[in-house]
Amino acid sequence: MSARNQSPRTVRIISGLLAIVWLCAGFVAIVLGVNMSRWLPVVIGVAAIWYGLVWMRVVRKGRQLTIREALMPWRIEDPR
Repeated sequence: MSARNQSPRTVRIISGLLAIVWLCAGFVAIVLGVNMSRWLPVVIGVAAIWYGLVWMRVVRKGRQLTIREALMPWRIEDPR
């Protein structure tokens, strides 16, 4: 399905669900990694939280992000 055929409401709902799943999974991975004294689950948890925050940005915008927007969220957007 192309971006033109996607409803902003549907994008927001699906993106919100994905954000919740990734943020919760990241939090659980960090907690398990700290409790087991292992660093790999903590690193994976941080990556999952970052990915969940990317999905939260999709919810806020109501559209899919470009690769540049997803990989460099600190860039100032052009208001055009």
